[in-house]
Amino acid sequence: MDELISLVKVMRVGEKRMLMHMLARTTNAEENLRLRLFKMLDAGHTDLQTVKKKLATDVSASSFAHLKRRLKEDILSVLLVKESPKRIAQANRAAQFECIKKIAQAYVLIFRGAKQEGAGILQSAKRLAIKYELEGELLSINHISREAFYSFSDVKKIVAMNEDLRDNLKIWSDILRSEELSFYITSPQFKQEFEQTEKDGFENTMINELKALYEKSNTARIGFWYYMAATEFHTTQKNFELVVNLGLSFLRLVERSPAIKSKNNLAGVNQTVGLAQLELRNFSEAKNHLSVAEKHFPSAGFNRLQSLQFLGLAQMADQDYAGIMQTIEKAMMHPRIGAREHFLPQWLYIKACGEFLTSDIDSAFKTLNQNGDLMKQRDDWNIQFRMLEMLILIELKDEEWLEFKLDATRKFLTRYKKLDTPRVRASIELISNLLRRELDYDAISKKNNETLELCLNEAEGFEWNPAGPEIVRFDSWIKGKISA
Repeated sequence: MDELISLVKVMRVGEKRMLMHMLARTTNAEENLRLRLFKMLDAGHTDLQTVKKKLATDVSASSFAHLKRRLKEDILSVLLVKESPKRIAQANRAAQFECIKKIAQAYVLIFRGAKQEGAGILQSAKRLAIKYELEGELLSINHISREAFYSFSDVKKIVAMNEDLRDNLKIWSDILRSEELSFYITSPQFKQEFEQTEKDGFENTMINELKALYEKSNTARIGFWYYMAATEFHTTQKNFELVVNLGLSFLRLVERSPAIKSKNNLAGVNQTVGLAQLELRNFSEAKNHLSVAEKHFPSAGFNRLQSLQFLGLAQMADQDYAGIMQTIEKAMMHPRIGAREHFLPQWLYIKACGEFLTSDIDSAFKTLNQNGDLMKQRDDWNIQFRMLEMLILIELKDEEWLEFKLDATRKFLTRYKKLDTPRVRASIELISNLLRRELDYDAISKKNNETLELCLNEAEGFEWNPAGPEIVRFDSWIKGKISA
């Protein structure tokens, strides 16, 4: 029953209308039952006993199972009827679907005796398969052609077919192997298993094999799996310059190859490059790529919301305050911003950072206090929420409340020691020293001034992460307050 309900949920309005029209045109009793069953499922009735009761029939369990199976077949038939581009948004996926459909149509025609008509459809399918590098489908096309026409073809043509099949099989095998290797590298489950059984550096070995497969075949589909695995692996290794170089090559491949060109792929690669540029502090380049990414991701999808967040971090780091306010507005209007608990609090925090950095302290204070759910998290977002709150209190000269917040943050870090990094500790010490000096920036102790320089120069352990939640750099902010 659940499987049938899931099928009904994915149907579009036109498909539902087509199915009801098809079932309503007959007077067959079973088809009438199928129509009634479909309407009930479409109306949201999901309880098995309730549905059987509403059908007003005492069908047996086996008859009801047969009824559900026939309705499922009807739905699947309708899903295959309309043109591929109307079923699937991505051109390469739609082409693959169309190719599979043409192969099925040709198969029926050829083995019913309409060989010439079937051959014409197979040729159309073959053109699609070649354009979009559909090696599996091309293998099926050449196999059907050989089986159907070997008795009508001369020896040279059959030999050529055999050679094509062997070539198809080799390339298809390489594509499957590249997909397998890429999954091993990028999937956390596989990675954990390999870490226990394989030698250190197994990822590099696999990436080298992927690269060799790509260079041997010069096939975009293999290139896709190679670049995806390589960019993801080197991102985790923080080899960001290499990620940019690989990512730009990946982007050129996606842009020029119909086999892998899609909005999702263009968005994903631009986001990978943009994040690497953000880590390298090439903020202008990061903004360019992340802007492209957010435009290509589906407007109502979670990926777009994530891409907007990365774009916002790049704009903040580049002091593009007009840009960040536009990005925040887009994010706040996103239809799924409330779908997950942390989305809205993070965006309110980002907005408060933008207001703080543009000296709108009152607005920053109000925005930050709209939602404190980041305080429930046990991560860097929690720490940076606290830090921004304390910086605002310093600007408001609320020393009593600032002292309370400092004490609460120290206790929090005592409980969650992994968050107590040298940089975080330095920020607490500097604010504490500033509070003892009655918020006189020029009176900060020599020791704390030295700590401030460690943060500004990003000594080991004191680094600032531009892709992290420390949007307002406390060290730069305090340095800007000290008299020259």
